[in-house]
Amino acid sequence: MQVVIDSECSVVPESAKLFTSEGNALLNFLRCLDYDPSNPPFADLLRQYHNLEGEWFVLSPVHWVATHNDAMITALGKDLHIPESEVKSWFELFSRYFAEEGKILHYHNSATWLIYNDRQYLLRAKPAHLLLNQSLMPELTQLDNTMYWQKFLTECQMLFASKPNHSLMNGLWVWGNATLEDKKNIAICADESFLPWAKLCGTNISVYHPSLVLNDYQILLLTQCSTLSEQHQQELKKMQVHWYWNNIAYTQSSGGWLVHFWRKLFHVY
Repeated sequence: MQVVIDSECSVVPESAKLFTSEGNALLNFLRCLDYDPSNPPFADLLRQYHNLEGEWFVLSPVHWVATHNDAMITALGKDLHIPESEVKSWFELFSRYFAEEGKILHYHNSATWLIYNDRQYLLRAKPAHLLLNQSLMPELTQLDNTMYWQKFLTECQMLFASKPNHSLMNGLWVWGNATLEDKKNIAICADESFLPWAKLCGTNISVYHPSLVLNDYQILLLTQCSTLSEQHQQELKKMQVHWYWNNIAYTQSSGGWLVHFWRKLFHVY
């Protein structure tokens, strides 16, 4: 069982085995569907959700730190600590600016914008969250052979620098050219808010209800853990589950209670 929760986990079970979360529920969901985390079809999923035509890429607002021979992304998403109203103002500024060059942008949320690949430029780029605090020189070199995207990112930085800016956001990273495959025949249970997303990816979709049998599903996609009924929460404790939260991911084995029992027993003796 794979459970994706669109919130943060505050307490990790003692017996849990940790692994990497992709940082948001949709990326974690794509990982559960066996898409490559280093090249997920995130932009294509968003494109279909927003009924956009053509090829689109993700634009992630970021904070850059640059030296004389390198650059690094040190913050993005919620770690930029920018009100959404301010992010939208920047988005509108960029939309007007690039409209003069024939480029079209689309706003998904404060952490994710989209750009239309009008001239079918090639792109080879990892997701922004996988590049945090790493040298960008190897990544910038391989973006494309024409230097189009390198020039585009530089132009974005110059536009940020040309305007009064008291926030951390000072650049954009472009990525996400993978294509969403045909809908998978995998049993997915989603709450109402995630139902449209699940239907874009699979053919065997059910809306969550406390009366459902959890063993009938391979993926649960929920906004909050509290959505689960008390009975389902207890059932999950007895199953081997891969939990994906926005800040952490871990595997909780059905034998966790037994391990805990033996630890307690040997501690007593």
